[in-house]
Amino acid sequence: EMNSLIQASERFVRLIHNLAALLLAIAAALVFYQVITRFMIGHSATWTEVLARAVIIWMVFLACGPAARLGRMIPIDVIRGMVPPRMQIWLLRLVFVATLVFLTVLIRYGYLMTLRVMDQQAAMLGVSISWFYAALPVGSALALPGVILSLLDAEREHRNRVEKVK
Repeated sequence: EMNSLIQASERFVRLIHNLAALLLAIAAALVFYQVITRFMIGHSATWTEVLARAVIIWMVFLACGPAARLGRMIPIDVIRGMVPPRMQIWLLRLVFVATLVFLTVLIRYGYLMTLRVMDQQAAMLGVSISWFYAALPVGSALALPGVILSLLDAEREHRNRVEKVK
């Protein structure tokens, strides 16, 4: 049962990773379109800049979960190398707890900020700017599975290392 939950989480993280990659492609296309309209037509589509910015914001926050899953968020390898092998798992656990606290703060205050700006409009798009701000709590919440899976990997690796020593 735990294995199926882990597999579902892995698939979810992969889906979020692919969605972030798609958003990167959309942002690139929007910027390309703006350059074409500005330099070839002489009248730039200014809405594309605002929309590209929103897409990039969402892409960054969505990519946090997969980045955490792949161990690309916090480069602690140097510090980890300075710590005796028996203490390394405790360092990873500390980073895990700090990351969970940080994500929880981002979720809570990101949600509150999103509610606070609901009545403001994004320039040139005519939609609420809260759609931009929503990337913060949503992306932080979607990062949780990646962070948890990363810790599970570290725990499994530590257990295997300890068993080899015995």
